[in-house]
Amino acid sequence: MENIGENIGILYNARIAQAHPLVEEVLAWIERRGRQVCACEIEEASDALDFQATDLLVTLGGDGSILRAAHLAAPCGTLILGINLGRVGFLTEAEPFSWRDVLSRVLVGDYWIEERMMLWAEARRGDGVLRQAEALNDVVVGRGKEGRAVHLHTEVDGGSLATYVADGLIVATPTGSTAYALAAGGPILPPQLRNILLVPVAPHLSMERPIVLAEGVTVRVAIGGGRTAVLSVDGQVQAGLESGDAVVVKASPHVTRFARVQEQTYFYKTLVARLVPRNQVINRESNV
Repeated sequence: MENIGENIGILYNARIAQAHPLVEEVLAWIERRGRQVCACEIEEASDALDFQATDLLVTLGGDGSILRAAHLAAPCGTLILGINLGRVGFLTEAEPFSWRDVLSRVLVGDYWIEERMMLWAEARRGDGVLRQAEALNDVVVGRGKEGRAVHLHTEVDGGSLATYVADGLIVATPTGSTAYALAAGGPILPPQLRNILLVPVAPHLSMERPIVLAEGVTVRVAIGGGRTAVLSVDGQVQAGLESGDAVVVKASPHVTRFARVQEQTYFYKTLVARLVPRNQVINRESNV
């Protein structure tokens, strides 16, 4: 890869105490290497940074911070490098003890680019559009204020698939397959795939198996049964939905681009590492 350009952005999660001293350290380190750098809190990023002119975006936080950064950076094709200050860090590339080595390699072009697919979602009411949003992880249509199971009439490319009576339906990317979709019993998809994953949440007397769909399909989820629902995108509530409303989901034209220095098979090693604590507990219990 070519050397990273002159303009570096730093986004940090101000709610994490460790981020405050670290952002000053990273900022000073980058400036000493002759780069132009701008640092700001994630909540202020849309106003403080010109993503079109930013060559590399460094995030200080967890996977949630990267999700928010991705929504801003993906339309401009801006590279993201995550320093993990969270609990999981599936999407991050460096730890607080290794960021200097990782960032040094990236700045001189010793990295590769990983592109991850995103979803585009539109909530509709009649002929009107309630909300449009993009997701790196997932689009979720879940139960509303009533707290009752929702009736979700689901179509794929205009053909009827199923009516889910459930707490919700997750429409996920391969990236999102290790998030909420995994907790709901879905399969794990490697990030280089470009499939769309459907996973029902606590289904009742309806189809309960997850389904892996091709990239190019369009999924339509209509709310029925006189129930209300809520549309969430990457964990953030986007719109309240009424019976008769619909959510249309398909692959986004944008991708999230990550700067990577790990080997290209890193995903499997990271996945096993995240599951090790759980496996150790299971093994200990089996030996009792």
